[in-house]
Amino acid sequence: MTDDVLNRRRLLARSLGVAAALPLAAAACSSSAEEPTVEFTSPHVSDVPSARNVRDFGAVGDGKADDTTAIANACAVGDGPLVLYLPAGAYRVTAWPDLPDYAAVIGDGSDVTTIGYAGDGPLIALRGKHRVSFKRLGIYVTGATGAAVSLSECFRCSFDSVVLRGGHVSTNYPEFTQQRGVILDQNTGGTAFINCDVNNFGIGLTTRCIQNYVTSSKFTSNYVGVLGTGNDHSAGLSMVNVEFVSDTDPNTTDKHVLIDGAANDWWLTNVWFEGADIALSIGNRDRGGPAQFGLVNCKVAARSVCMDLVYCRQPYLANVQFDSDTQRPAIEVRVDAEGCPDGTAVNLLSSTASDIDPKSFPEGWSVTGRGQVSGVTFVGTVITRAGIGSADLLQAQSPNGAVLSAVLSTGEWIVDRADSGVVLKDSGDNYWRLTVSTDGSVKTSPLGRRRPTG
Repeated sequence: MTDDVLNRRRLLARSLGVAAALPLAAAACSSSAEEPTVEFTSPHVSDVPSARNVRDFGAVGDGKADDTTAIANACAVGDGPLVLYLPAGAYRVTAWPDLPDYAAVIGDGSDVTTIGYAGDGPLIALRGKHRVSFKRLGIYVTGATGAAVSLSECFRCSFDSVVLRGGHVSTNYPEFTQQRGVILDQNTGGTAFINCDVNNFGIGLTTRCIQNYVTSSKFTSNYVGVLGTGNDHSAGLSMVNVEFVSDTDPNTTDKHVLIDGAANDWWLTNVWFEGADIALSIGNRDRGGPAQFGLVNCKVAARSVCMDLVYCRQPYLANVQFDSDTQRPAIEVRVDAEGCPDGTAVNLLSSTASDIDPKSFPEGWSVTGRGQVSGVTFVGTVITRAGIGSADLLQAQSPNGAVLSAVLSTGEWIVDRADSGVVLKDSGDNYWRLTVSTDGSVKTSPLGRRRPTG
């Protein structure tokens, strides 16, 4: 591993600790800086005449005053869909009001509009809501058992440019491992997280639901990044263009993705993993795993195991590069043959070899590397067409690449070993080898009733 990569990861580790602490302090304390003489107004809010500015209802946003009542009052008045505007400031709250369908909560930016919550359980808890959206906000959870967001029986809600941050870092482990960033349960569907950051929680996102989406987002320094749980065949998720990163301290991140029982479909595309002990742990030997799991165009690095496939009905891996986060090589792919007897692996690259060793997979897998295919079963007619020149149509080779036999471009079959030959079985279930001497005579050698194995 190159020195610049190691230095980058050390720098990441230091910066993550600072990043986890600064926003929490900002949410709990007032800033010593003077108030700006001209208040910034979000251009997206200025076009909505009905938007309710929480400052008009008494919110202070200085990190000291309790703004819970003012925000609740802003949500309680007016007709039509709620557009709640929180201008730049640090808002300290002890609870969050219930929101109606189609509500929009908008700030001036996730780094300048921050909401600090020191309580237990979820701050924003929606049940049975439709199309509620959150944009350009930062929510910082400081309570040891607190959570940022919980959605139950909610549909088509969205989080755009939202930062959710807890208090978990390696130096305070395990104090904040009970914190949760997002909880999705009771058939919540169609929820989208776009350009979001979920950082420093015990579990960044927990889902018991299918058909929810994460894209262009980042999970940083969570003890577990994403947990698919419930063991009810429902948990599933689609993640596209997502980063999972952490430092290499074992107290910071244990797993990036954990599916701990019977689940639905999981699809990960263009995802980067770095810093966990086990980057992906899929399924459970006793409780089952996902019906489908797809990992496409990804980079997976870990300290001990990059991918642990324990139980999955239909795993599909394509164009994935595996690496180690430390100078000690990690296990790149570990597959439980009983829990994952069948699967497909295409173009899996190793940091220490050209391809992942096909022996890493059970015999039932179809494995295609650069220039080699293993475990394939063809059903129907297989056609090999002769190309230009005299190249063989098919070859049987030894492990070191020596040609043992071949089908020539003319269709003839040739055996290239003098001590080998055609093996035939007679009507009495006996096997015979046919060989030829230097004078051209053919002789037979008895092999008994046991089928030759090579």
